[in-house]
Amino acid sequence: MPDIEKVVGFLQALGRIDLVSLLRFSKYHLLEVDVWGDITVPGAKVLSPPVFTEALVGLSESDQRRIAEAIVATAAPPTQGVERIVFEPLKDVDLGPVDQLLPEIIVQRNEMIAVATGGRRINDANDYYRTRRRRILSALQALGLTDPNPHTDLWDWYNKWQVEFSSYAERRQYVHTLYQSLIDRLVAAPPPPVPAREPTGWERVDRALQKAQARHAEGRHEEDYQMVGLLRREIIISVGQAVFDPGVHVAPDGVSPSTTDGGRMIEAFLATVAAGGSNESIRRHARASLQLALELQDKRTADFTAAALCLEATSSVVNILAILSGRRDPAGQGDR
Repeated sequence: MPDIEKVVGFLQALGRIDLVSLLRFSKYHLLEVDVWGDITVPGAKVLSPPVFTEALVGLSESDQRRIAEAIVATAAPPTQGVERIVFEPLKDVDLGPVDQLLPEIIVQRNEMIAVATGGRRINDANDYYRTRRRRILSALQALGLTDPNPHTDLWDWYNKWQVEFSSYAERRQYVHTLYQSLIDRLVAAPPPPVPAREPTGWERVDRALQKAQARHAEGRHEEDYQMVGLLRREIIISVGQAVFDPGVHVAPDGVSPSTTDGGRMIEAFLATVAAGGSNESIRRHARASLQLALELQDKRTADFTAAALCLEATSSVVNILAILSGRRDPAGQGDR
């Protein structure tokens, strides 16, 4: 396939970082597109993860034309033109919620415009809107950001536009303005050094991890990065309390852990759930991650790298325990 990086570079030179962000996981190839029976025109097929495809399909004609121009300008071998772009989903791409945040927001923006301008019925779109809103809120919280959209569902948005905006143009302008500053911030921001994992469902653990992610992303000074270590302690205690059952799990040294000794509670859980020689590598990995996570809090100096390593190690411990407890099992076995 042709090199999408050249297309991305062309758009970046034009300052279209929004389009760059939507194409960064894409592939494309040139082809003849059937437009009417046996009539074809030169075109391109762009393959992207599903939510990115949904966002790209909803772009304006001018934005899609700009992508076509970037393809024509960088294609090797050269092409005479791209009159039509076909966007299709690229399967088997594993992306985290933060990676998918920008296209989710663009899809949400486009959905609000569609229902307010006669392009889609509210009853057909509302369930998807509410579900997407929850995903957006969760991903924004992991970055320490807030959702600028106050409308909990599309009927709430309907009530606003019926009173305040009589024309389609006013409704479009409102929605674009609502999201523009957030989109500008997201496309300008570098990716987080520690990608957010899927929530575990342990509310205190997930909330503390989101706080640590946000504090690291906003960090500028030593005290900011030391705060990641303090939050690490809260996370370890909370996840220890979530997995440890005193009636089931026994610490290797036989000492019953206190309710604030997160490390010992985790050790007792591992010794029981991942017992035996065949699980030694699992226990070793979990303990190494736990030990790394414990070190930052004791340091008098902390910087970006140390805090990022602490956050990654803590996230790894949480994810290992979520897997061992059955929380990542799609069959929904729940906690052991």
